[in-house]
Amino acid sequence: MKINVIHLLVFVLLACNVEENTPAQMIDDDFDITGASLLKEGIFMGVGGHSVSGTASIYEKGGKHYLLLDPYQSQNGPDLRVYLSRNESATSFVSLGLLKATTGKQSYAIPAGLNISEFSHVHIWCQQFSVEFGRAPLD
Repeated sequence: MKINVIHLLVFVLLACNVEENTPAQMIDDDFDITGASLLKEGIFMGVGGHSVSGTASIYEKGGKHYLLLDPYQSQNGPDLRVYLSRNESATSFVSLGLLKATTGKQSYAIPAGLNISEFSHVHIWCQQFSVEFGRAPLD
């Protein structure tokens, strides 16, 4: 019986491996704002007791749109995603992909054809558990 409990504990510990979390090493994306036009910007706030801070900016450069998080910092979690949404509750959103790191400058290409004026918030969202970590209202 004790061996079964030990096996179960080892399994649980391995199932919760930190490798599932977003990389914690600081990154410095090479997105250059020279020649880019700032369209919208907002300040992150944590949600539900989570720690998220920094600035979210949407730029147009070379006919394409980009979301830039700079500066950016958040607590870690599994499967953190970056969402661009039409409302505070993120009931209508576009996923820009996995959060690249919990700290540092990072950019995300916004899919072509989106009307940027329709999007009012950037969210950091744990997709695995459907939990919002933070949001930045855009002006």
